[in-house]
Amino acid sequence: MSLRSILISAVIFLLIIGCKTITVSDNESVHADIPNDIELVPIPAGNYLKGEHNTTAVIPYDYDIMKYPVTNEQYLRFLYLADSLNLIEIDTSGAYGYYSGDQFWPPGNYKLADFSSNEARIGYYPPDYFFTKWRYVENRIEDYSKHPVTFVTWFGAKAFAAFYGMRLPTNEEWEKAARANTINRYPWGNKLSPEYANYKDSGDIYDNDTTPVGHYNGDGNTFASYSPYGIYDMAGNVWEWTNSWWQDSQGKIIKGGSFNSSLNNPPDADLLNYRLMTWFVPGVGYLPMNTSREIGFRCVRDLSN
Repeated sequence: MSLRSILISAVIFLLIIGCKTITVSDNESVHADIPNDIELVPIPAGNYLKGEHNTTAVIPYDYDIMKYPVTNEQYLRFLYLADSLNLIEIDTSGAYGYYSGDQFWPPGNYKLADFSSNEARIGYYPPDYFFTKWRYVENRIEDYSKHPVTFVTWFGAKAFAAFYGMRLPTNEEWEKAARANTINRYPWGNKLSPEYANYKDSGDIYDNDTTPVGHYNGDGNTFASYSPYGIYDMAGNVWEWTNSWWQDSQGKIIKGGSFNSSLNNPPDADLLNYRLMTWFVPGVGYLPMNTSREIGFRCVRDLSN
């Protein structure tokens, strides 16, 4: 089989009608039901332990959170549907949509997803299809459809969530889902090894790259490394956008660490694996229009909806 035939068989074809004029704000009504392949886990109202010093805090309402980060496959489906409804614009550089503005960012069109980077996992061949890229894993070809989507801006994460009647979690909601009332460093406990999570130079078969969501589930050569609520990938793999501002700045908080989080930074022995700890927040906000190979997201659903 030719390389081109292999590539074509691996891509996810989605019909693109063409570039569209954006006519709606981000405060639109829900456009589609939550897809069946998005699993939601209930988080009950009540106390949890917050921060480095395990301070008791409370979230006084129930909510649902995605069991796994949003995948490339799921984000491609959103792009196709949003395009068919004239909600976004698409070209070879990426997807763009309208945001109604907030205290820091004015109303306008913003990039949702970047296709232009060589490391982006989603591509677009005009005039008619998107695809997910692929790589060799243990002498086989595997596409990135089940890996967490990356190179998505905060605006792009928010747009995905709103489209299905969801939203991005706050910093507090994310942390509660990751640790509950435990004092553990990581969602699963206090021990960290390559069998638990995806981090820099961990030696797994996807070393220094994303792993499929839910990869660390106890099957094969991995341990079941989920949170007390049964939620996966909350330490390592990709950082995740939240809806919380970093202090009084224009940047958003990200959580969870990534496949590029080093165990030797910072060097203090008591702070090894610092960036993978459930409570850790980087000391800077990430601008909502930025994209990275290390940042993805998951969504929450308000149970009052």
